[in-house]
Amino acid sequence: MSYQTQELLKAIRIEGDDWQAAVHEQIEAGRNFFLILPEGADALKRFCHSFGLQADCLHGRFSRSDLLRMGQYVDGVAFDEMLVAWDAEDLVVFLEQLDFPLNCPPHVKPFLVYSPLWGILSQHDDVRLARNWLEDSEQWDRTRLSQPHVYQWTNNAWKML
Repeated sequence: MSYQTQELLKAIRIEGDDWQAAVHEQIEAGRNFFLILPEGADALKRFCHSFGLQADCLHGRFSRSDLLRMGQYVDGVAFDEMLVAWDAEDLVVFLEQLDFPLNCPPHVKPFLVYSPLWGILSQHDDVRLARNWLEDSEQWDRTRLSQPHVYQWTNNAWKML
């Protein structure tokens, strides 16, 4: 998995038949993404359960002001869909890849280059390789919001180095 930041952040509406496949696609690609939950907190609990997450795993709602700060990184269709969702009083949350149980060893390598905005940018077996990738790569906008770091899997959790 090596993420290209030219792809803007997507939003997935939790309804219909194809939303689980869309979530799996984002997880497999290592991309952070938004969820739109028309059924609110109950749908969020069901979502967390179906993906092996704690029921309270997603911290707080994503607000309009959050969206405006991140707007340049969000797909235009997703941006518009989130605005409509807030008008309908739907719940909107931002999901980070590090929250998913699928994104820990042995499913991924023990060292990640991770951005809190974009998600998993690369994965490595050795910390030196991860740091070299981070130093050599100029694939992303180096704003404070998207600044990537090297993370290591230790004691059953990801720790930023």
